[in-house]
Amino acid sequence: MASIGWIFFSPEHRNRIGSVLDLLTPEGMVDELGMGTIRDALANEMFPGISTIQTRARYFFIVPYILYEYQSLKPAQRKNRKPLKFLETREYEIMWQLAKDYKYVEGNGVIGITKRKPNKIARRPSTVYWNGIYTYKFIETRGLSMDAFLKKDNATSIESLLSATQQGDDESTDDADAEYENMFGLKVRPKPGWSVDLTLDLQKNEAEIFRDRIISVANNKLIAELLINEELWQQSLSDKYFRDFAKNAQALQLPANIKSILILAHDFSELMYGAHIAYNCQLQHKVFASDFFNKEWDEWLEDIQTNMLDYKNFNPEILFGYLLTTREKTKDFVREWWNLTKAGFPDLKKRDFIIQVQEERVKRNKARLRWNKTDDVKEKSWIGLKHLSYRYSNASTILKDIKTGLQN
Repeated sequence: MASIGWIFFSPEHRNRIGSVLDLLTPEGMVDELGMGTIRDALANEMFPGISTIQTRARYFFIVPYILYEYQSLKPAQRKNRKPLKFLETREYEIMWQLAKDYKYVEGNGVIGITKRKPNKIARRPSTVYWNGIYTYKFIETRGLSMDAFLKKDNATSIESLLSATQQGDDESTDDADAEYENMFGLKVRPKPGWSVDLTLDLQKNEAEIFRDRIISVANNKLIAELLINEELWQQSLSDKYFRDFAKNAQALQLPANIKSILILAHDFSELMYGAHIAYNCQLQHKVFASDFFNKEWDEWLEDIQTNMLDYKNFNPEILFGYLLTTREKTKDFVREWWNLTKAGFPDLKKRDFIIQVQEERVKRNKARLRWNKTDDVKEKSWIGLKHLSYRYSNASTILKDIKTGLQN
């Protein structure tokens, strides 16, 4: 089995690499045909601030709470204690505490649930949730990475605090504390003793805050609609997979833009499912002279017009309107795949050729089809994506926490 490693330079470099490794999830593995940027753009449109490795909603609060602890220290206590190090230390303390309290049993959303002191993890909650914390304005980070924010934004404030305390006057110390009380721009603050008997269940006031933030920040997006539209929410509880949810939800009364993105995301997933079937057909034929996935291909091609929710009106150019960065060659591949789909793939050699070219663009010298990098190909075994979930299950978990907290 292949492994991934990197030279350790700094926490910021490590976190950047970790962001890439976030793709190595059940949603992703690494997309062999390079559709990840399109998938993620649609996911961001529906579920902003949510990622595939977020587990529970309360981590959105735990990170700001720790920073509140730091800025509540007296200036003399902050001396020689950097915010980044303080955050890291407290995160591990809380991780070990939660792991013990949840009896080291997986399934409760505890990050690092299997860890006992002094074992640590590659991705702490602060890095996993930082973008979401910024998105929903739990901290005013101005879009900076966690490392940049805690190093740059707070250096001046902390130095000023320490300078003020060196005047030897208790009154000046109080003034300094008051002036820089919220040096991190925190928008939420914990109750005293918040980490005692800590659980990952949201308290009611936290659930109310998070609900209001989502409705305000993500107005007219699917994640907010799920909070305010009870019929839509009940439908999501019935549908484990995005594919089923989108199909059933588009029949409900929804704002036009939300219905449109649901249909578009669903249909793009159905369309690209065919490309990944074709990719696996080639791998099986190349390595084992097997037609194992050919039947699945035939079924996909026969049913694609009915499996897509709006086949007649699907338009790749509308899809590309949601993208911030995607290679033009990837857009060209999607356009060509769509045109061949509408034509019914009269020439399978053409199908195989564009799949091979696209894989080589994405994987370069590691391309299985072009460069025979097939050591990991197993007979009758699928490689790559199937239907896309767009972080649907992760968003559902976060929203369930909020809904449950509101009832507490």
